[in-house]
Amino acid sequence: MPSLWLEGNRIRTRTPYDPALPPRFREIRGTWRPSDRTWSFPLQAFPHLPHALFPREEVHALCRFLREKVVGAWHRAEAWREEGLLLPEQAEDLRLVWRAFARFLLRGGPKGFLLANGTGTGKTYLYSAFAAMAQDLGYRPLVVVPNEDIARQAREVLALFGAGARLTTYARLNPKEADETTLLILDEAHLAKRLGSGGSKRAEAALHAGFRSAFVLYVSATPFDKPWEIGYILRPTGLHRHLGYADVDAFLREFKVYTRANPGGGKEYYFAGGVEDLKRFHDTLARAGFACKRLFTAPVPVEYEVPVLEGIGAEEKRLLAEVRRRLKEAARGASPEDRGLIMAHRTLLSRAMLERMKLRAAFGLLRSLLAEGWHVLLFLQYRGERELDLSTEEGLEALWEEAEARGNKVLHTYLLTALAGLTLRFPSPTAMIREAFADLGEALAFYTGAETEAVLRGVKARWDRGEVRLLVATAAKGGTGLSLHDTTGKRPTAQVVLTLPWTATQLDQILGRTVRVGMKSPVRVVLPAAPVPFERRLAKTIAYSLHTLGHAVRGGVEVVPRRVVEAFLHDLAAVDPGLFARLMQEEEALAP
Repeated sequence: MPSLWLEGNRIRTRTPYDPALPPRFREIRGTWRPSDRTWSFPLQAFPHLPHALFPREEVHALCRFLREKVVGAWHRAEAWREEGLLLPEQAEDLRLVWRAFARFLLRGGPKGFLLANGTGTGKTYLYSAFAAMAQDLGYRPLVVVPNEDIARQAREVLALFGAGARLTTYARLNPKEADETTLLILDEAHLAKRLGSGGSKRAEAALHAGFRSAFVLYVSATPFDKPWEIGYILRPTGLHRHLGYADVDAFLREFKVYTRANPGGGKEYYFAGGVEDLKRFHDTLARAGFACKRLFTAPVPVEYEVPVLEGIGAEEKRLLAEVRRRLKEAARGASPEDRGLIMAHRTLLSRAMLERMKLRAAFGLLRSLLAEGWHVLLFLQYRGERELDLSTEEGLEALWEEAEARGNKVLHTYLLTALAGLTLRFPSPTAMIREAFADLGEALAFYTGAETEAVLRGVKARWDRGEVRLLVATAAKGGTGLSLHDTTGKRPTAQVVLTLPWTATQLDQILGRTVRVGMKSPVRVVLPAAPVPFERRLAKTIAYSLHTLGHAVRGGVEVVPRRVVEAFLHDLAAVDPGLFARLMQEEEALAP
């Protein structure tokens, strides 16, 4: 007679021999134990077992036991809310995550959940609580974060909830660390979507770990900019199959996302719908109990401004314009497959030149903010020093040898020819600041890749205590996940972003360093623009965004038309930038 029981955190069965059962049992991660001739399964195999084979009372008893364990773990969440460790809205969202996990465990639902709450809403607290609760059921949390800085913060929060999670970074993740008992938590999960880009190996590792794990919690304020980027989430979790679609492409066609042949080979996605289709896409995820998205509303004032810096010299502007002109001409004369590479380098070179110019021109702005009593957080894109000497044969030869060593010969063939005769100097931005603000002494600090982990910990602690008046951070080191907001009510912060973000995702991440849950002092966000044509256009776009959207997504007081907010939330800016820009301009024209 077949039997079914629970032993520890494994389901055990014993059945008469049937040649059809072993393949079926292995599909649901069953393990044969020849010592006692039984099969052993993880808890999530319960819905997939052939219940009709077993005595009804044993199936019901096991089901009741699992339900009791799920409910018992939820009592911890209620206690955390009463203790104030979780905010009411965090407890509400944790309930959605836990329901999805319970549905997976008891009814065979999708093996994952998407926590897409906005930057600064306290997602680390939420996933730490979830990790502790799942641990009560015998699952082993594995948390993957972008870098050691965020790992340090996550470790502290996990400890608050008593979660004994393993922590690793995307760079160090080994998919073999995951198995049928692993609760995989991908923090800043959008880093796992970049298949085919420079981070493909890391993305592949995260994808494979998702397939191997029992359950995956995707945590990101910006999990996808376009609907078709959701594939990295749907494939490991199987949501599309639970909704009745054979594959991810069939699911996306429901929302007017189609594929066509790519001239370079393979296929590409394109969108043929409108805002209503994007809204249905997001609503489908929420109605399926698979996702939640909550925006952050700041409890204290947040001001935004995009001033134009006037201290950049005429000679500097002429040099920048000449570099951009020459590279544009080079792109026009290049082969079609090389044009994009040259224009991309034109953008990078322009930004690197412009940031140094803007930094020197912004010294007066920084001084005035300090004089007004603000603690200033300055974000830079670059920190290194470099010189491109294309004015001599020796300089050209040195750069050509460097290009050969790095495998950039194609790019440098165009670059060195176009810029021949010029000398481009890129001083170190951090060195410029050290010299200009040496009088601040210990009140000047840096949070960049040049500092050791021990130094960074000390800098963060001194900033939190209000001892640092000017903190200089790079976007690469401090622009994602780092909590730099004031929790004391004694440190009003002016956040100055010197190199303007190019995308809404970058803008949201940068602003989320100071505007987040627990902030108690006013914040002033300053995005200085240079008086050059291409940056003026970018500044105008950002000003529109901040005026019509910033107050909605970053906690201000202005009333934003609902249709604009919905268009932003449902990714219209990513799939049809032109239509989104027109929508913003229409609303701007209607403003009193």
